[in-house]
Amino acid sequence: MRFSVDIGKRVTAFILSLFLMSCASLLGPDIKPGIALFEEGKYGASLRHYETIIEAGKANAKVYRLAYESAFKAGKRVTAGQYYKEAIKAGFDADSLVSLATNLWYDRALSTMGGNNWVEARKAASQITDLADGSNQDKFCTLVLAGKKKFDRGAHKGLWDAISDYSKAANYDKSSGLPYFLMGQARYKNNRTDYDAALEDYYEAIRIESGGAFIKQARADIKKIETVKKKMNAFWGK
Repeated sequence: MRFSVDIGKRVTAFILSLFLMSCASLLGPDIKPGIALFEEGKYGASLRHYETIIEAGKANAKVYRLAYESAFKAGKRVTAGQYYKEAIKAGFDADSLVSLATNLWYDRALSTMGGNNWVEARKAASQITDLADGSNQDKFCTLVLAGKKKFDRGAHKGLWDAISDYSKAANYDKSSGLPYFLMGQARYKNNRTDYDAALEDYYEAIRIESGGAFIKQARADIKKIETVKKKMNAFWGK
């Protein structure tokens, strides 16, 4: 009798283990560690977690989508592109993926523009045009790049035109202080005695986006302009 009870327990345990394994397969691969690492800013580690799932042959569309985002944020653009394609193949919603890609490239454009890396900024803007031609992000980048081109020429009219382009760009992203930072630079370059107008734009840029990629340069520019203004006011007895 005891033998039959033991057999019954073993059969029950076996059936339970099969049930749990079945549930695990329905739930899909464990992506939580990768998400946690991503949220901590550990993009490379997050990517490695997803790649262990991919290498084990257990990846689904969501894993490829997460791997794409992690690879992009880790600066591995080629790898990101591969996982983007795999996510599409695996059935991830194309519109959702395009929206994600557009936002990632837009963040890249903002950071490179704010960091004065215009070569990379143009590359990012080109990707945005390919993904979302005519979108607000595309219009913003197009206007900023047009303004930058005129700014670099340095002519009086060109600088005013640059300010106009930056001002228009600001309408397409109210949360970005970048256009005001660039307007401040253009105003000061156009008229180095018009301190207040330039400073107004710089301070507006910081007010709108205190954590922007341009902040360090904006504060340095403000300090320089304030110093020149103080010296000139002292010279003229103001």
